[in-house]
Amino acid sequence: MANTEHQPDRLIGPATLASLVLLGVLALGALWLRSGLIGADQWPIRWLDVEGDLQRTSASQVRAAATGPASNGFFAVDLGRIRADVEALPWVARAEVRRQWPDAVHVRVVEHRPVARWNDSSLFSDRGEVFDVSGSEGMQGLARLVGPETRRTEVLKAWQRMRAELADIGLDIDKLRLDERGAWTLELTNGTEVVLGRDLIDQRLARFIGIHDELANGERRARRVDMRYTNGLAVRWAGSEREEESGEHG
Repeated sequence: MANTEHQPDRLIGPATLASLVLLGVLALGALWLRSGLIGADQWPIRWLDVEGDLQRTSASQVRAAATGPASNGFFAVDLGRIRADVEALPWVARAEVRRQWPDAVHVRVVEHRPVARWNDSSLFSDRGEVFDVSGSEGMQGLARLVGPETRRTEVLKAWQRMRAELADIGLDIDKLRLDERGAWTLELTNGTEVVLGRDLIDQRLARFIGIHDELANGERRARRVDMRYTNGLAVRWAGSEREEESGEHG
């Protein structure tokens, strides 16, 4: 019988050693693939598929932004870099990027949809995001929202709420302004300015909507309506420099 009492213990068994070698080979192979040392020639990306409802961004612009990272091949392509480069395009809000076996990269693009202008230099998207696009100053049909940067979400929500209420009487907002003192003023698409002030904004707008038909049915057009009165209003008619008051100022 062999004496094993003084034989040293094996630190790593043959099976464990084989597993570690195999893992090392796989890790090295994966590193080579990812770094582009091998694979770019054997597994090139032949297709850059672009998906999305594109109105202001072309598929060719998206492909051009993705071409550089895609040149590393199917396994080494940096999907995060493609996403960042595509999202850097002016009208792109988000991009989703994935590999598509065996030789394609699929890019899904979501564009910004502008709904209003913010402080004349930026745009509000339909998701409530503010973004900047060079040359957008000439875009027509967008309401102008003006206010402190710290209250832009409040201004957007107020515009959405007021717009829905005014739609019931066939009016829309051309400009909504919140000044530094917290006072609200509307400029309607029919040319009438409505002063709501700082307090009881919803109630004052509701009173304006209630008397709108009476104002509109007259021979004169209301140029400015001041609703900062407890039980009334002041109207400046088109062609007049004087306001006609009715009610108590609040």
